[in-house]
Amino acid sequence: MTAPSRRALLCGTASVIALSAGCLGDDAEDSPSNETETDGDSGAPSSDDDPEDGGDGDGQATELAGSDSRTYRYSKRSTSPQLNLLGDDDSATDWLAERDRTADSLETFVDETDFETSILVSLEAGAPTPCHELALESIAAEDEQVVLDGAVRETSDDDEACITQETTVGRLVRATFDGQRLTTVSATIEDRNGESRQLSVSHDTASESTGAESSNSSDETAADE
Repeated sequence: MTAPSRRALLCGTASVIALSAGCLGDDAEDSPSNETETDGDSGAPSSDDDPEDGGDGDGQATELAGSDSRTYRYSKRSTSPQLNLLGDDDSATDWLAERDRTADSLETFVDETDFETSILVSLEAGAPTPCHELALESIAAEDEQVVLDGAVRETSDDDEACITQETTVGRLVRATFDGQRLTTVSATIEDRNGESRQLSVSHDTASESTGAESSNSSDETAADE
């Protein structure tokens, strides 16, 4: 067998090296690195960091499920609008006892109140004749409190005579909640002269300030029973 020449050996070695380089080049193009895959997802937040995730819903505001009310009046003269919060049977019973004859017309309404889910709120103001009532114009749950608007309104017709007799007119409102009860109440009451009073009451504090229509401002105590 004839031994290969030096030139033939060199050519064979060069061919092997070229083939090896070609294979390595193909592998580099077909196999992306792990680092490239990681960088491609760096802008996507995880489910734990999703800002639109609603969470467990503990921050949901309490909503007003419904409301009902009854009008009343009694002979004691009222010098300024009053707001009362009745949050249990005892306070409601005491409130009725202080209003004598109004108890008969409101007792059933109070008895039907479930104080686990509801509160009672009374709005009162003075009136010049029995032909007036305290009208409830709006009620809503806002900013974790019950917000009411009431006004003293005349109920008689223009041709109806009504004797002049100072009296207190009121409205007892039952607010029922979908969720935890709200025990802070804010009310605006328009009195017989068209002036508005803003009052607020809760279990711990009670305050009153004159509304925007009044020329002076003052702080008084609203009833909390």
